[in-house]
Amino acid sequence: MNTVVFGSRGSALALSQTKHIMARFEELNPSIKTDLSIVSTTGDQLTDLPLSAIGGQGAFTREIEHALLDAAIDVAVHSLKDLPIQQPQGLYLCAIPEREAPEDILITKNGCTLEELPQGARVGTSSLRRKIQLLLIRPDLEIVELRGNVPTRIARVVEGPLDAAILALAGIRRLRLENDTPMQIISLSQMLPSPGQGALALEIRTEDVELAGLITPLHDARAAAEVHCERAILKGFGGGCRAPLGTYAQCIGNTLDIRAIACNPDTGKKLCIHEEASVEEAQRQGEDIGLRLAKGLQLC
Repeated sequence: MNTVVFGSRGSALALSQTKHIMARFEELNPSIKTDLSIVSTTGDQLTDLPLSAIGGQGAFTREIEHALLDAAIDVAVHSLKDLPIQQPQGLYLCAIPEREAPEDILITKNGCTLEELPQGARVGTSSLRRKIQLLLIRPDLEIVELRGNVPTRIARVVEGPLDAAILALAGIRRLRLENDTPMQIISLSQMLPSPGQGALALEIRTEDVELAGLITPLHDARAAAEVHCERAILKGFGGGCRAPLGTYAQCIGNTLDIRAIACNPDTGKKLCIHEEASVEEAQRQGEDIGLRLAKGLQLC
């Protein structure tokens, strides 16, 4: 194997993430050349529509996976939270690298906190999960649909009509914008993230055994234990279900501290679960947690 082609979306964040992974790969395999291929996805092309209108999960990954299956690229670098639970036949997640912070953040014009936002402030987000949890804290806020790349969303607040926006802390850190952006980190006790938020996923073809051996050293067992549990909760909850689900499984030794919140958007009913599980039992228990949430909210 002389050259490995990494596939990425074209956004600044996606390119930053992919180039970081490529640099780490090159350090481990100095004799192998790397190349970057940018793949345009449905989510990137249709920025004026809500994600729910263009397929939700998978809107940022389908075209990249097609390129992988067509052998146009060798490794797909994804934000794990964008990946549907079911993967296409012939592909698998070879490695989950070390995870960045899972929290969400509040971007404001002057750095005020969520509690300090004025009555009726306009807050941008395209995430139903964020909207529901935000309104549980501040029911007076006006939630405005907001999509686009990270710099665009920040500009809508700093230079534009919005009072605030909710983004992922991981993206701000990977773009090295943390010191230049007026923001508040929202604690996990106030807002639980999307399953897999802050984690990357390296996807390859199942038959590429040699490449798997080269990629595996990038795998982080702790991050993998956390996100596999969170994705198991999503699977039990209904996978592509549009009802909002927030969850975080923190790995402490051989134990996962699991928290989840879900809401039925039609009835307004919400459920919270906080449990522990061993790493070995985490996926089974995660699916059970997701199923209990769905049943409790009468979603299945």
